[in-house]
Amino acid sequence: MKVDPLELDINSLTRKCSMSRSEAISEIKILFGFANDLDQLELIKEPGVMRDPVKLKKYKRVFNDRITGKPVAYILGYKEFYGLPFEVNERVLIPRPDTELLVNLAIEKIQQYSLKTVLELGTGSGAIAASIATHLPNIKITATDVSSDALEVALANAITLGVNHLIDFKYSDWFSEISGKFDLIVSNPPYIAEDHACLQRDGAKYEPSIALTSGLSGLDALTLIVSQSRNFLNKDGWLLLEHGYDQRDSCRQLLSAGGFTSLFDESDLGGNPRVSGGRIEDES
Repeated sequence: MKVDPLELDINSLTRKCSMSRSEAISEIKILFGFANDLDQLELIKEPGVMRDPVKLKKYKRVFNDRITGKPVAYILGYKEFYGLPFEVNERVLIPRPDTELLVNLAIEKIQQYSLKTVLELGTGSGAIAASIATHLPNIKITATDVSSDALEVALANAITLGVNHLIDFKYSDWFSEISGKFDLIVSNPPYIAEDHACLQRDGAKYEPSIALTSGLSGLDALTLIVSQSRNFLNKDGWLLLEHGYDQRDSCRQLLSAGGFTSLFDESDLGGNPRVSGGRIEDES
């Protein structure tokens, strides 16, 4: 009895990548379409095309990358975030859906308090800065990163989306090359502990570790950002930070100790605490 090669791949993905059968089928269709320059509608209309030996051979080359743990976004070369397509590669972290909450809150604060200037620390692919700029074309954003490779990707994304004139991309190790003050500082810094089990998953080895880990507790970057932010915020300026699901209390303590008021936190769609923030009410 002949074994269906796609069925074997579905089973391999469910085992190797710990996903459901429906998730595995969806990924295989995406990879097959990408390898053969076919959109998903074409695969729905003509499902038999996925049995074509020539097309299967092309797909297999792509699937072999996936089964080693390489994230789909790196294979495709892009990731959708906040309804926008962003180029991604192994020089930048893949934008996560949870981070859309940070963008939502940034836009909300900007509109509610008529904020004009934004500093994003650790921009990576530029997803946060470009998403804000796309929805608020009158805002002025400075976006930094310590990786010149990441800044190249971020600038390319901003140009593609037509918002590069709104964003000043700057090389900086957090605040090291920053001057002046801003109405809002926003950051999704690395916040995973260096020995966390999630780093052993296949996909993690492809992403830049500098964008994932931050000390033994995962709090090094968060601590630095909170402690120095007040020096770069205008009166009544806001700081918004993404953090780990188990770091809400630590972030609240850091914000309180740093002189921030109006403290708040918000949970992501999974119900996990994900973003914390506060305001500086007096000039430093």
